[in-house]
Amino acid sequence: MLHKTYFAYGIRIPDTDTGQLENLLAQQDPDSVVGFLHAGDYDRNMTFLVTECREVKVGAYETVTPQPVAGEQCAAWNRQLLSAAAALGITDPSAPSWLVVPDLS
Repeated sequence: MLHKTYFAYGIRIPDTDTGQLENLLAQQDPDSVVGFLHAGDYDRNMTFLVTECREVKVGAYETVTPQPVAGEQCAAWNRQLLSAAAALGITDPSAPSWLVVPDLS
């Protein structure tokens, strides 16, 4: 069994095929930093559009503050995430936020 945890800024979206996500990302504005993450419990992975994303090692911790990046940076990330969601046909995505995503496989 392998356990990971991710700390990311993004939104959860309906499960989406990796190929479709890779095509979307290939067509993005070159300044966009949107990527994706598939993570979750065994074979019940969830799909996320993310900007900042890093793995938190087991036994380690991350300090989470309400606004760990500049307001302008968050606003740009929000626009990019919502634009990517719209390109996937997601009409009512959740608001972008900091996420802690456990992954067990």
